[in-house]
Amino acid sequence: MSLKSKLREKKPNFGTWITIAHPEVVEIASTVQFDWLMFDMEHSPLDIQTLEIMLPGLNGSEIAPLARVPWNDFVTIKRVLDLGFDGILVPWVNSKEEAKRVVEACQYPPVGIRGTGPRRCIRYGAKDILEYYNKFEKERLVIAIQVETQKALDNLTEILSVEGIDVAFIGPNDLSASLGIFRQFNHPKFTEALKKVVKACEETGKVAGIMTSGSEDAKKRLEEGFKFIALAHDFSNLRRAFLNELNSVKS
Repeated sequence: MSLKSKLREKKPNFGTWITIAHPEVVEIASTVQFDWLMFDMEHSPLDIQTLEIMLPGLNGSEIAPLARVPWNDFVTIKRVLDLGFDGILVPWVNSKEEAKRVVEACQYPPVGIRGTGPRRCIRYGAKDILEYYNKFEKERLVIAIQVETQKALDNLTEILSVEGIDVAFIGPNDLSASLGIFRQFNHPKFTEALKKVVKACEETGKVAGIMTSGSEDAKKRLEEGFKFIALAHDFSNLRRAFLNELNSVKS
């Protein structure tokens, strides 16, 4: 089942952030039953060229490759999708107009403005370009936007009314910083913001997503109604594993 289908059925799905620019990290993650991996172009060294080198690490896997692009830029979005990614996450989307620009960048004319020059996404011509053109947006394309400001919260219903948006995603650090309560995740202002996002997603038929610090945090967020769950990052999971093993043997 594609990630798009899981989202439509409102099934919980799990992934992790990829920030380390090496294909073995992706290949190792592909041996775990994640639903998706998010390649982070905003806060890590990953760029278009490294993405193309890393993506084959998912060959033979049913894990959906997604990318967080650095900005709401149709050129970057076009190039990422041409590589064969199943979807994107766009930061700092604060209005309905900005959400519309995201969707337009992801979709081919006459609906959107994505340039029609597919490359790796059609396996260099091994797949029928017409079939890709006609089916990708309906069957595989996942579009997520990040809710990380008070302005985004104020405009959330309008933002999520945009057809084509699938996921409203919260980065707790970004949102709490914008609200003036950085990393105060039990602050009433922050918990109310989470409730607002979940409620707005339920009312508009979208999926609420969030970054978590690990499994215990993820369980809590699932209970709150989040369905698109990031289980931390490659680097934090790696450090946690090292630290737990070292502390265990030392004790």
